[in-house]
Amino acid sequence: MNIYSYSVNNSIAGSYTINRKVADNYMKKIKLGSKNHLKKRSLSSYASFALFVAAAAIALSAMILRLGKDRLTDPEDEELASLPQRQTVSTESASQQNDAGSTTSSPAKNKSTDSTTKSTQPTLKKTADDEFDDREDSEETTAIQVMGNSRSYVRPSGGAIIKPCSIRALAYSRTMKDWRVHSGLDIAAEKGEIVKSASEGKVTDVMNDALYGTTVVVNQNDGLMVYYRGLNRETAVRAGEDIAAGATIGTVGDIPCEAADGIHLHIEVMSENKYLDPCEALGIK
Repeated sequence: MNIYSYSVNNSIAGSYTINRKVADNYMKKIKLGSKNHLKKRSLSSYASFALFVAAAAIALSAMILRLGKDRLTDPEDEELASLPQRQTVSTESASQQNDAGSTTSSPAKNKSTDSTTKSTQPTLKKTADDEFDDREDSEETTAIQVMGNSRSYVRPSGGAIIKPCSIRALAYSRTMKDWRVHSGLDIAAEKGEIVKSASEGKVTDVMNDALYGTTVVVNQNDGLMVYYRGLNRETAVRAGEDIAAGATIGTVGDIPCEAADGIHLHIEVMSENKYLDPCEALGIK
């Protein structure tokens, strides 16, 4: 083997080595380029999808706004809304005609027209005070109707009235130290004094009340329920007995919730579950 052939072989081997490196570098560039291309392609895909979603959202919002606008401007709603205006116009035209007619009438006719107009004006809604006054009027009417009968009543006790009935106003209780409704009538009496029935009826209950002491309830034949409170424990009647007007019910005892007012008889009258003033209902003076 001579020197020339050796050099040729070395040159061929060197060129092969160089070409191999060039090929490897080229392949690396191709792979790197493909990766970058894929990244760019994925980013562009994401951007396209985001733009599509945004466009869809904008279109949906526009559709909702348009539907809402159409609903607000519904022809049927416009027609309904115009009805009061039409009625107002017709009312104004009618009033104008009435005014034109009234100018040719006499002053007396004008006065009658004014009174008719005032009577036909719509009434205002009742307030809570008006309703309360109406209830008071109805209660007073009920008491008057009860007193309107021809019956006569016996006075249960002969003492003076020391505390009147106060259904609609609060009264101060010296025993309980507070303000409360006084639903009955207090008649001064001596302890042990006889208590009589105001009218005939039936004894419905005899009970011992912690606040009002021994109580006898009489359902009178006229429909009134009369409560005789503050009696001694030993009563002259029992529940279920018929009782005549002026008959003895019991004797005056103690009333724990009104002890500061002295010894007295406490009478309550009810009709249809409503308290009545005993002075009006039983004619006590």
